[in-house]
Amino acid sequence: MGGKKIWIIFLLAVVVLISAACTNKSTEKTVTEEKQTQKNVASAGEWSDTFQKSCLTCHAVDENGKVARISDMRKTPEGWEQTILRMKRVWGLDLSNEDAAAIVAELSTKNGLAPEETDKIMYWLTDTGSIIENPPENELMAESCIQCHAGARPLAQYRTEDEWKKIKDFHIGMNPSIVYIMRSMDWVDNAEKIAEYLAKTNPMETEAWKKWKESGKKYDITGEWKIIGYSPSMGLYSGDATVTAKDNHFYEKRSLMREGKTTNYEGNVNLYTGYSLRSSLGNENEKLRGVFNVNEDGKSIAGQWSQVNDMGIYGKETYYKKGETQLLAVWPKSISKGSEQTLTVFGTDLPPGLKKDNFTTNGLQITEVVKQENDELQLKVKVSDNIENNVVEISLAGQQGTVSLNVFEKVDYIKVTPEYGLARLNYDGRKQSVQFEAIAYANGKDGKANTDDDVEIGPVNAKWNLQEYKLMGIEDEDVKYVGSLNETTGLFIPSDGGPNMKREWNTNNTGNVTVVATYIDPKTSEKAVGETFLFVTAPDFVYVK
Repeated sequence: MGGKKIWIIFLLAVVVLISAACTNKSTEKTVTEEKQTQKNVASAGEWSDTFQKSCLTCHAVDENGKVARISDMRKTPEGWEQTILRMKRVWGLDLSNEDAAAIVAELSTKNGLAPEETDKIMYWLTDTGSIIENPPENELMAESCIQCHAGARPLAQYRTEDEWKKIKDFHIGMNPSIVYIMRSMDWVDNAEKIAEYLAKTNPMETEAWKKWKESGKKYDITGEWKIIGYSPSMGLYSGDATVTAKDNHFYEKRSLMREGKTTNYEGNVNLYTGYSLRSSLGNENEKLRGVFNVNEDGKSIAGQWSQVNDMGIYGKETYYKKGETQLLAVWPKSISKGSEQTLTVFGTDLPPGLKKDNFTTNGLQITEVVKQENDELQLKVKVSDNIENNVVEISLAGQQGTVSLNVFEKVDYIKVTPEYGLARLNYDGRKQSVQFEAIAYANGKDGKANTDDDVEIGPVNAKWNLQEYKLMGIEDEDVKYVGSLNETTGLFIPSDGGPNMKREWNTNNTGNVTVVATYIDPKTSEKAVGETFLFVTAPDFVYVK
């Protein structure tokens, strides 16, 4: 019996010793982690407290304040936002939306893109869903990357050679089945060669980034601005905006004049890397997301907005700083020989009471200033039958800014844009429409269509309709189900998503159709027809209320 007690006491003693050892090791580990974090923080004085608390627990900092991984890459604000979302989703980073936004702004300032680098990928940042990218210069990228990504995705990043090499392992780690999925090629070998290529074309340090960082520029966007915009849904329009500083960002109030109506918007604007803007504007009826860049002179801002719930509805805009008298735009952008018509000219800070003699032209006769309302003019003009110029200009004597119009004989053909349309079905109020346009052209001096000397006349009013696109000769009645095309405006609105009991196999409303535009020239009564392909598919994300 005594022997049993001795053994029990012995076992309890062992358990106590082991527990104490584990506790000590755990405490040592915690102390070590805390010391490492403190060491990281001490070496990262140039980073904000929010960044240090959120990022330095995992990312080590060297004696020069360089943060592991993070300091070896540069991205757009959207790229850094995606990185933070991945940290939250995969690694459980606990971060508020406000702190995440602050870190995105900080990373974009320290490790963003130069203006020239952003310009190369603006088409992607302002994607409307129906953009066709040019094939990548690197054939391996075309084979291995754009099967999943937009071509601009890797080009929107700049990394050290070592960081580019890690991309292959990152893909395999995040998606182990990728090698099997891409089994039609030697994906691993391709990825290694692509990394070598991108290390040369998109290195961490570039002359453009060095120049921008050394300039230390941070544009002041506060003040009064004139907006000139173009939307395929509405044509050319103008507006006014006031931008004020608010906390760590800016606040914009704007009024747009479109189709004779004034629409007001307001909301926040964030300035990244000193020049790149992201706006979130709205009213009770719609919300707009904008991507803009301040131009080098600091006096103009150019970019594009799209509707939050329908990225296919968009507008390209340029802001002009008020304070200088100048002409900015004219509509329509073309005029036919031997015609007389009324043009709308937009400007900023125009003097009141302008007369026809205040303008100068080269081949265009201004017969009357029909109306002047603030910075918008209506000019009645006339063009002779025998004018030789393909382009005529209008300027305000003694002032900046010239607007130009193309001169043409007649409409010879039309093209439908976008070249290929991609629409996405409506789920929970989110969809992707497509705004088609009929762009008219006149043959150049060679008398042939689709050659370099052709004159682009611009958008014309056409009649629109959908026709069945027979894929492999199959008549599947997609026209009935994919959505509706406005016969006057060319705006395609997709149908709702989900199973359709009226369709064979109860399939959803996806499909392939042909979009046809028919234009009748009012001068010659000749008909011009253009067409394009439209693919209506499911959303790329499922939206959950």
